[in-house]
Amino acid sequence: MRYDSVIIGSGVSGLTAALLLAQNGHKVAIIEKCAHLAPLLSRFKRGNVWCDPGLHYTGGLEESGTLSVIFRYLKMRDNIRSIDMKGDCFDKLFISDREIPLPCGFDGVERSLTDSYPKSARAVSGYISKIKTIRDSTPFVNFNLSFNDFKIGPDSEISLYDFLDSLGAEEELKSILSQYGEFLYGVSGKEIPFFVHALIMGFFYNSPQTVASGGDEVVNAFRKRLSDENVDIFLNSAAKKIEVDKDNKLRALTLSDGNTIETTDCIFTPHPHLLPDIAPSKGFKPAYLRRIKEMENTPGPFTVYLELDEIPEKISHTNLYKLSNEKIASNRDGAFAVMSCDPEIYDGKRKGLCIMQLNKNRLAETLSMDNNYRSSHYKEYKEIETSSIIDRLLAFLPEIDGKFKVVSSASPLTYESYTGTSSGAAYGLKQSVNQIKLEARTSIAGLYLAGQSILMPGLMGASISGVISAANILGMDELWGGLQKCR
Repeated sequence: MRYDSVIIGSGVSGLTAALLLAQNGHKVAIIEKCAHLAPLLSRFKRGNVWCDPGLHYTGGLEESGTLSVIFRYLKMRDNIRSIDMKGDCFDKLFISDREIPLPCGFDGVERSLTDSYPKSARAVSGYISKIKTIRDSTPFVNFNLSFNDFKIGPDSEISLYDFLDSLGAEEELKSILSQYGEFLYGVSGKEIPFFVHALIMGFFYNSPQTVASGGDEVVNAFRKRLSDENVDIFLNSAAKKIEVDKDNKLRALTLSDGNTIETTDCIFTPHPHLLPDIAPSKGFKPAYLRRIKEMENTPGPFTVYLELDEIPEKISHTNLYKLSNEKIASNRDGAFAVMSCDPEIYDGKRKGLCIMQLNKNRLAETLSMDNNYRSSHYKEYKEIETSSIIDRLLAFLPEIDGKFKVVSSASPLTYESYTGTSSGAAYGLKQSVNQIKLEARTSIAGLYLAGQSILMPGLMGASISGVISAANILGMDELWGGLQKCR
């Protein structure tokens, strides 16, 4: 078998890159080790509840938003039904006795944060202003930039925490914005580059939306377009070895079933920790592979799904973030997020909640997937963790006591079993001021990296990463012009 381009992994970045290349005349194949496309994005049903493991809400789906432009270029935007979140409060942040509603739009967010922290009014204004400046000067956020102005990346690396500190923000405000962001990208405020924080949070602040059928809506839109473009998809098939020629140029991929696919261009989208396992013996310098193996992960999530008779009014149409008032970051394991399924899409049926904790409990990491995934030790750990999360939830939402049942739970090992992501890392490798980022290009000619570990996490980050990796093959200047036409 021979293909112009091969995509390893069918997450959002892989699907985006595959479709983009196919639209531009490439014969493309997708290699996916799981039995279905996009295992982290696809929903599953338990009881009467549709459970979304990876997509709860997003930004960028407004008319001229980043995702709308990319999906319009991919000819799939019309197949994705986005739903605006509640304008006066899309997220609620709780810390101690303080409740902070976040309205949609930068002005509303600034006003709410200022009302809660009047002593930090100037800091809040500077924070919002800097986010807007970064958005205005960054491609894929501002599609009005010309190709000559094209530059991705910050002028300097400063953490969110240090940036807020430079503005004179109060300690609790720094803690709240740090913890809130950590749920959306998996990195502490003292490590996340402010540039990355600004891009991710800017998308949510500006225009947060849910999607009518959750992750399935996006997956099905991709599936239709991939079929239209005759992209071949090999499920239950893993890449076993990358093969190169004497000049270290990509030559072929050997698959787990023994078949070989010849190609000169390949985009690798799984967790980078898995790359050394399939790398050719002399394809990379040992220091590069060692660096990849030693790079730090984001924490894995522990998620509990509930079926309720009725969603309480205080969480209807919004998400809640119960944050910790502990001053030491390592003591904040009690923080959790509650993602509410929009009641309107259930047509009066029973409704669901998703409770997520970024799991920093090292117990899960001591369990071997191969030997202990179904062991009594693992099951006991999962039951204890689920019970602990439910206890904290009931202390926060006592009105649901006796009115729900647990329909499913997922530990970091659950996520690892479905996606292969090392330790079930919620957002891949850390985007950290203490960690040098990986580049899309590699030392093997024709091999590129993509995904949330490479650029930034989430539906947005993965989509942009897929575009950029494909642009290394097609050429960014021509591609940028095509995207601009879809504004």
